[in-house]
Amino acid sequence: MKDNELRRRLRAIREPAPPAALRTRLESGIPDFTEQREPGTSRGSWTMFKIGTLTAAATVLIVAVLWIGIGPGSVSATFAAALDPVVEATKDARAVHVVLRMLTRPGEDFGYVNLEGQPGTVEAWIEWPQAPGETGRARVDKQDRIYVYDGTQTIFYHPLRGEAFKGRGGFGHELFWPAAWVRQIRDGRSADVEILTHEENGGRGRLLIREPSHESGPLEPSFLGDFERETEIAWDLETKLLTELRRWVFVDGERRLFSEIVSVEYLPSIEDAVFDLELPDDVRWGGVPEAPVAMLELGPREVARRLFDAALRRDRTELTLLCPSPSMVDFLLDPKHRPTEILYIGEPFRAGDYPGVYVPYRVRFGRGLFSVKELNLALRNDNEQHRWVFDGGI
Repeated sequence: MKDNELRRRLRAIREPAPPAALRTRLESGIPDFTEQREPGTSRGSWTMFKIGTLTAAATVLIVAVLWIGIGPGSVSATFAAALDPVVEATKDARAVHVVLRMLTRPGEDFGYVNLEGQPGTVEAWIEWPQAPGETGRARVDKQDRIYVYDGTQTIFYHPLRGEAFKGRGGFGHELFWPAAWVRQIRDGRSADVEILTHEENGGRGRLLIREPSHESGPLEPSFLGDFERETEIAWDLETKLLTELRRWVFVDGERRLFSEIVSVEYLPSIEDAVFDLELPDDVRWGGVPEAPVAMLELGPREVARRLFDAALRRDRTELTLLCPSPSMVDFLLDPKHRPTEILYIGEPFRAGDYPGVYVPYRVRFGRGLFSVKELNLALRNDNEQHRWVFDGGI
C-alpha cells in the first residue's frame, strides 16, 4: 500500500481525539513503515521499533493498522517493547513464591494436559541466582511429586510411589520463574502468533496472544505445545511486576483453562527450611545405574524388547538396568501384571516436545480376554550414560 493511501485511510477513521500531550506521545510511537527492513528479516518478522507507552487510544490505532492490511508482524514489536520493563522488573526480584492451578495429572510432568481431570495445585518457591557463582535454589510441589534443588543437588521425590531420585545441578528454575514466562512471550519469533489484546489502563497492563499447535502426530495431543492455545498475562503499571498468568488450550473448538496463577509473592529471600526435604526411612532410591558396555550400544527398539523380555523371564537385575523406577520394576514382575507374550515391537518415532522417543508395542499381560496392550513405550537417553531407559507408556 502506498504511504499516501495509508495516511488517507488512517485519517478517515473517526475516533475520539486524545489530549494534545497524549497525541504527541502516540504519534512519536507509531513506526515509520517506510524504513527498510534489516538484512535477514522477512515480512511478518518481529522486528523491534521504538514506541512510547501504550494506552487504550494507541490500541485503537494499532487495530486500525491491522485492519487495513499492514499485518501482525508490525504490531508485535509494540508489545515486545512494552514487555521489556516487565521482564527487567520481574527478573530483578530475588525470590518468588507462586501458587498455580493446573490441569495436570499425577504421574505426569507439568506440561501434560489432563483433559479428563480436574485442576490441581502446584506450588513453587524459587530463589534466582543474582551473581556469578551463585546457583539459586528451588522447590516445586504437586500432588504426586516434590522437586527440591538446595543449591547443590536435586531430589525428585514421588510420595505416592515411595521412591526418590537424585540429580546434579538444577532442574530448570525457569519453568516457574515469572520473568522467564514474560521473556518467552517477548522474544517469540513465530509469525503465526496472533495478538488478540494489548491494553494498559487502570494501573494494569494486559496482553492476550494466541499460538498455533505443534505437530504431535501420530499421537493425540497431550502436552501444552501440542494444542492451539491462548496466553494472557497482566502486570502492575507502577511496579512493572507480573501479577497474572492464564493459559488456555483449544480442544474441538472448546477453550479449556490449563493453568492460572492463584497468587504470586516477590520476596527478598526464602527460609532455608523450605529447601530441606525430609524423606521417610523406607524411601527407595531409583536411578540409572552403570550398565555393561554392550547395553550402551542398544537402540530404543532393542531396549523395548529387552525390557519386556526381562519382565517375562522375571530377571530383576536386567529390569533394574533398563527401568529407573523401583515401583515399576515391581509392577512388571508382579504375576498379575507382568508380560506373558511379546506380540510386536515397532519402529521408534518422535512426537511433540517429548525429549525421547516412542516405541509402538503389542504385548500380552496376564491371560485374560482383554490382556493385550497396544500402546507406545516412552524411552529417553538424557542420562549420564546417554543410554535408552524406560520413562513410561505401560
